[in-house]
Amino acid sequence: MSRATPLREAVKATFYPFALERGFVREKATSLFVPFRRIVGNTAHVFEIQWDKSHRPRFVVNFGEAPSAGVEFFGEHVSAELLAPHQCPVHGRLQRWRGGTMRTWFQTSKPWAETMRTLKWAYTPEEVAAELIASFAELESWWETKQEGPHVNIWRRN
Repeated sequence: MSRATPLREAVKATFYPFALERGFVREKATSLFVPFRRIVGNTAHVFEIQWDKSHRPRFVVNFGEAPSAGVEFFGEHVSAELLAPHQCPVHGRLQRWRGGTMRTWFQTSKPWAETMRTLKWAYTPEEVAAELIASFAELESWWETKQEGPHVNIWRRN
């Protein structure tokens, strides 16, 4: 059993049903990626949970939005049913806070200031899953209004 197993189980138990209630369909997963998608009108919303490749208890949510008819990606047409977040014209990440390091990923390790304040080194897996659910509202808001919040980083593909 890897150190990430308790966190994976907590996310699976609480976040997966949360996403399904919002109209997402869970796709076939790998050990590193768990993809979800939904079609809303003429738009496809896709996201995937990307787990740490070294099996540490941390993850980030990659997401994107594209026309439901699909997109052209490096000269090839990719249908909405096969679309990955990085193939979307506008894509980004939902994470603990903005930044480019793995410290910004959702994880059981607490930031140093939080550790000093609480005198505890780590969050429980259930606390991290709850943090993901709370932050997901920001992603839903971005899909509706395109307003970036403190947990959303956006990249545009030219």
